[in-house]
Amino acid sequence: MNKTNSLPRLSLFVAIAVLAGFSIIAPSFVQAIEILFEDNFRGGKLDGSGKWHVALGKWNIQGGELRNTSGDKSLIIVADDHWDPEWVDYWLYAKIRISAGSEPAIFWRFHSDGSQGGNFSPAGSLPKQMQESGRRHVIYWWFNQGGAVVQRDVRTIIKAFEITETKTKIGAGEDYYVKVENSAKYYKLYLSDQPGAVAAGNFGEAIVDLEALGKKDLNIGGEGRIGFGTVNGKITVDDVFVTTPEGNPFSVEAKGKLATVWGELKAGQ
Repeated sequence: MNKTNSLPRLSLFVAIAVLAGFSIIAPSFVQAIEILFEDNFRGGKLDGSGKWHVALGKWNIQGGELRNTSGDKSLIIVADDHWDPEWVDYWLYAKIRISAGSEPAIFWRFHSDGSQGGNFSPAGSLPKQMQESGRRHVIYWWFNQGGAVVQRDVRTIIKAFEITETKTKIGAGEDYYVKVENSAKYYKLYLSDQPGAVAAGNFGEAIVDLEALGKKDLNIGGEGRIGFGTVNGKITVDDVFVTTPEGNPFSVEAKGKLATVWGELKAGQ
């Protein structure tokens, strides 16, 4: 009798132990990631109804990529309905290819710039909410064959904030993976041409690390939109993600669309 009653109890004990063990182990290999914004350009339009707002130049979505086709100065920004002005602590990822010319630009912490943000946005060209903003602050990152240049435009005053030589030399026709770690006071910039390493979460050393330099940007709040642009050349953009910190949308653990990206990265090794 006692032996018979002990079996259910033993089974229950084992089940509880297994569940408890899983709850302890699971966080060590399953990393929570919140996707704040993403676009793989497998659909969508640039007519004002989609995720992007064309501010300058000619852009289209073709072959699963966002393409700049004007060959000169251009700018595209995330649309009003797809960006939360409260986002401050986030990581930005994207895959970029130079198809002609040089010097693609990545924008973040982009506010209304009074039509003076490096002359990227003619009067009335930015999304409505940005035009109504009283902030006048823009940061953009050039990367080219010579290195990475971070520039800021604060109320029409343009200044190179940090210049560094990159170990990864940029050339036309190659895919490059960029990551921007943005926080309230600092940011870090990464650039890699190694898809396998990127899939494992390894972007290499930061090419710009504001905190390590002991510097703070004037935009202390850290907020602002993301976007892409050019001065001289044509670029394609794909797999744009804005995530909560510590996430890696290119990792093997990712599901759905992210798993597709992983498969593409594996194929490119």
